[in-house]
Amino acid sequence: MRLTSDVFVAAAGSWLPEARPVADAVAAGLVGPANSALGYESVAVSEDASGPEMAVRAGRLALARGGIDPAEVGLVMHSFCGYQGHEMWPVAAYVAHETVGTAAVGFEVQQRCAAGLGSLYLAAGQISAGFTSAALLTSGDRFAEPWVDRWNLQDNFIFADGGGALLVSGRRGFARVVAVRAAADNSLERWNRGLESFGTAPGRELPLRLRERGMQHAVTPEAAGSWERYEHALGEITAGVLADAGATTEDIARVVVPHIHRGQSPENYELLGFTEKQSTWDLGRRIGHVGVADQFIGLEHLLLQGELASGDLVLLLAAGEGFSFAAAVLQILEPPAWE
Repeated sequence: MRLTSDVFVAAAGSWLPEARPVADAVAAGLVGPANSALGYESVAVSEDASGPEMAVRAGRLALARGGIDPAEVGLVMHSFCGYQGHEMWPVAAYVAHETVGTAAVGFEVQQRCAAGLGSLYLAAGQISAGFTSAALLTSGDRFAEPWVDRWNLQDNFIFADGGGALLVSGRRGFARVVAVRAAADNSLERWNRGLESFGTAPGRELPLRLRERGMQHAVTPEAAGSWERYEHALGEITAGVLADAGATTEDIARVVVPHIHRGQSPENYELLGFTEKQSTWDLGRRIGHVGVADQFIGLEHLLLQGELASGDLVLLLAAGEGFSFAAAVLQILEPPAWE
């Protein structure tokens, strides 16, 4: 949708642990052959901080950069891909309390890796409707053993740890949200479910076997044409959000897509008609795929590197298992002077 009232991005923030060289992990026998040549140089790995703690650190940085009174933030939307440190625990309440205080309403958005931009889609509606003047969007994950084997969990990326945040306002910011969309192809959800029956308690898979679940589904008739359906949905949401923004691919200065490297297959940015130089793969290859946070961290990276100018249009695109998709077009008003 093209926004009919002002919604701005006031700040972005991140918190990343030290990156571990992939070559060291390969030498230690941690990375299987399928994932040893995906193009990653290093992957951010947390030795102690949890996903929620990293989200709080990123959120506090975004608040400090945005110059918005935390009391103005009436909505906190926290996103994640996996385990947050406790079962049956309101993690969004913790993140909200540790960033903006006791009164903000906290919601958890779980669309896997599309949840960050999905939360922007939801927050833009809340701000436009006048329910809040500002929203803090956070994400945080730690892909630690014994829950997962980060190095081999999926066959086209390596999961990284980290937190990201976006501060969104109806009053002011360095960028205007021109258009934002969300979409889905729910016929693809079984790629992460596989063929096993539903369980009654967590923890029956340690570590998680997402690759194996996908292999189970791959041989079923339902799986036929999945890649084509994924490509179609990715192209549709991109074309739609660009049309909403009154723009074409030629008008886009930079694109932030998931930090996933597909090896010999076309990259997401290539599928959409962009070059690697227009993407943030220069960052992604050094930190890995930080799940939900890639778009928040990627936008922050472009700003910190001084690669965006006033008037530039930036396309943010996310895809998450399910499959769900979210996209936004931002117009840079005045690049912030962050350190």
